[in-house]
Amino acid sequence: MALDLNTIRLKAGNGVQLTKELFYEWNNIDAPYTLKPEDFTSEKGNTYTSFSKIYLEQADEYEAALALVGTWAHWEKLCKSKWFVEGKDGNYRGLNDWREEMRLRDESNTKRILQKLAEKGNVTAARYLNETAKKTDTKGKGRPEKKTPAKMPSNAVNLAKEIERRKQG
Repeated sequence: MALDLNTIRLKAGNGVQLTKELFYEWNNIDAPYTLKPEDFTSEKGNTYTSFSKIYLEQADEYEAALALVGTWAHWEKLCKSKWFVEGKDGNYRGLNDWREEMRLRDESNTKRILQKLAEKGNVTAARYLNETAKKTDTKGKGRPEKKTPAKMPSNAVNLAKEIERRKQG
């Protein structure tokens, strides 16, 4: 469940939208969020809400942005931070990983719905499931693509050019 955005600090005193300051992992004990996959309670008893967990509970990224930081503009500012998109210190997953997980979740939900429709006799759903199953089965099959190596000039050609250059210079 998302936090009440009216009760957390999303902007600095001068009105600048916060980024690192929103997260416990940046040594901010007043932060509302953690990058951990689950909510976290520190030794001092402060509870930090999992940013990724809320993100993954939403229908899409726009809904997540509004639930987590209130505006799309603030979300875009966060997305410009390398640590946010790629993850922090190799210990915490970033937005790219969350997007992939959301895509897989949506794909799985869609497949489940199609399977239920196919079981009820929906021929279109059954045909689609059959076609997608065939596409995944054919990966890596068949003759490999023939690749031609890039042509590299020989050392003799390079030497000849160097000698010619020195004669002129």
